[in-house]
Amino acid sequence: MGFYIYSCPKMRYKGQYRPSELLCPETYTWIPLEQCLTSLEQSKYSRLNQDSKIGDEGMMKELDRVQVLHKRSVMPYRMYKRNRKGPSDEETVQQYAALVGQACSERMLLFRS
Repeated sequence: MGFYIYSCPKMRYKGQYRPSELLCPETYTWIPLEQCLTSLEQSKYSRLNQDSKIGDEGMMKELDRVQVLHKRSVMPYRMYKRNRKGPSDEETVQQYAALVGQACSERMLLFRS
């Protein structure tokens, strides 16, 4: 199904069809609906995958591989960081990378002036 609104009768009706799975909003893995219902009864938003060891596979692992556009040149963040003068913007780049993920941060360009 992808998403599920517990209080919506139409969603409950759709949930009766098998197999019904929901996408965990934190780990991006599919979980059988039956396993999710108790969590959804307690809270509108909840992590559906109960295994705390599993994280988002697309999570940013290597900040130095973020692609940066600086002075009309494309370069990896490690090169930009080495050539940059002035205060560090690593915290901002980390936040960007965490939001877009590893795959997108290697394909998109982060503009730095």
